[in-house]
Amino acid sequence: MSSSANVDITNLLSRWRQGEPGVEDRLAAHIYPVLKELASRQIRRNAGYITVRPTALVSDAYERIAEQKSVDWQNRGHFYAIAATVLRRVLVDQLRQQQSLKRGGDLAFVELEAAEAEPGSNDDATVDWLALDQALNQLADEDASAARLVELRLFSGLSVEEIAEVQGQSLSTIARQWRFARAWLSSHLGDAPLHG
Repeated sequence: MSSSANVDITNLLSRWRQGEPGVEDRLAAHIYPVLKELASRQIRRNAGYITVRPTALVSDAYERIAEQKSVDWQNRGHFYAIAATVLRRVLVDQLRQQQSLKRGGDLAFVELEAAEAEPGSNDDATVDWLALDQALNQLADEDASAARLVELRLFSGLSVEEIAEVQGQSLSTIARQWRFARAWLSSHLGDAPLHG
């Protein structure tokens, strides 16, 4: 996504929040492709576990973002943070719904290392997305910025370098937080360390 497109999203979010007529259509045109790409990545990474189509996931995510009218959108980092949180919630809700339909059937597992890589990774370590969601909630109680970093990394698909840019932090700070978060999650999720 280009810098001008990112600035446009931030500007449009601010104008939309202020109730400017006609801006919602332009905003949707800018953020829909971003959300669709993020959703498509998650669905590819969770092939076989998530049965929803990217357009349905995007629609649900967009509706939830649209409910955020009271948010004072600061910048593209803020947008990506909200989008990552929304996608996380949508995906977890989808998994919970699927699990309830199975009445406690097999838990859906995904490759945690592959969650941050492009599809096709053949790492052996796996983690339950619902357990990851619980662990992220616990991590947020201990270190909210580390939890946000994991959320951005796994649910928005941003690289560590991109996260440093959108968060306005140094690469070394983000790398240090990433190491801490990986170790913390590894200790809480068992033998499924995060790499990258």
